[in-house]
Order: sequence, then structure tokens, then C-alpha cells
Amino acid sequence: MLTQCLRGFAACLLAFLLGPVAHAQSLTVSTNNTPLDRKALQQISQEAFRRAGLEFKLVSLPSERSLMAANRGEVDGEGLRVAGLSDQYPNLVRVPERYVNISFVAFSRDATLSLEQGWESLKPYRVAFIQGWKMFEANAAGARIVHRVDKPEQLFRMLDEGRVDVVLYTRADGIALARSMGLSSIAPLSPSLRDVDLYLYLNDKHRSLVPRVTQALREMKSDGTYNRIVAAIALE
Repeated sequence: MLTQCLRGFAACLLAFLLGPVAHAQSLTVSTNNTPLDRKALQQISQEAFRRAGLEFKLVSLPSERSLMAANRGEVDGEGLRVAGLSDQYPNLVRVPERYVNISFVAFSRDATLSLEQGWESLKPYRVAFIQGWKMFEANAAGARIVHRVDKPEQLFRMLDEGRVDVVLYTRADGIALARSMGLSSIAPLSPSLRDVDLYLYLNDKHRSLVPRVTQALREMKSDGTYNRIVAAIALE
């Protein structure tokens, strides 16, 4: 009995001296990204956050709702997005290290359509894009008819049925989606409307964590981890 008491006392003393077990701070980020960009956000963030001593969780929300939830602090961050959103969503702080570079393009069944004038080229057409995609909302509103939808499958179905002339999406994911839906007549038009870098945003209450995540991303790019992740996603 005495031995058991001594063992119990020793265990309690050790726990007191060591203090409570530290748990990594967990951040929840919302997204409405395309499948490939979502994989990039998930896999790059998991490693970057681990290096920064944080845990990363990803949830899906509709595009506009996702931004508003992050801005209000209902979730801890939002991605992946273009630079400059802090002007419209003042509680969002951009992690300044780029995650990915993507091409925003127009898809059509008519390969003869010309986009040489960029966004201006869309004016004569019936155009559709996903509600809440700020790039398209800012630049394609001058098209003859504009449709906003919730899901990319809706875009390509509308295009296949002849209800619109052009849909706007990202090149790699759009090609993969058209292929998966069996829509061989749909293809991206050239040139791209814009090539952009995409970033992660954190709510302002986590501003102090931005340098840690930024440094972790830079280390990943320096030691080759970033390139390995991106290359593996591209092969999927």
C-alpha cells in the first residue's frame, strides 16, 4: 500500500512539474476553391501550419458566404484568393507568400471566339460565372447578359445546352471538369483573361500568426517541399 501511494505521489509531482500538455492552436479556414486549388490549399497549409506550430482545418462554404464568415471571425481564415481583398473585407489579413498561380479563362463551344481585347471581348456575349468570384464580378459585369450560379457543373451544363456563349473558370480545373462530364466540344479560349497569384487570408485576430505561416511557406519553397506537393497534385 505504501509503495502504491508513493508511486501515485510521484506521478502527481511529475505532472505538476511538467505542467499541462501543450496543444497546438487550431485554425479553421473556409474555401470555395476549385478541386485542384482546394487540394493545394489543404496540403500546403497542413505542412506550413505544422511547421508554424499550428493545426489546420478546412471547411467548405459558398464563395461569398465564405468571405463574409472569415471577415466576421466566424472562421479563422479564407482562401485561396487574389490579392487586394482587404480593401473590401477589412478584417482579413493576407499571408503575403503566394500559394499558387492560376489562369482565369473563358470556355466556349465556339473555338473561333476572339479574346484579344481581354475583358472587353466579353461584351457581346451571354456569360456565366460562379457567384462570389470577385475577379469575374469586377471585370465581366459589362457582358451582354450575365448569369451567376453556385456550382461549376451548372456553368458547363448551361454552356453545353446553348444557354450561354461563354463561361468563366480556371483553366486546369475547367479542362478536367469538362472531361469528367463528357463535354468534348467545350474548350478554353486563348489568351487567358488573367494569370494571377492566389493567397491565404487570416482574420485580423490572428494577425500575429501571419509572419509564422509566411516563414513556413518560404522554408517549404526553399527546401523543395512546396514543389513536390504542387507537382504531385498536377499529376492526379
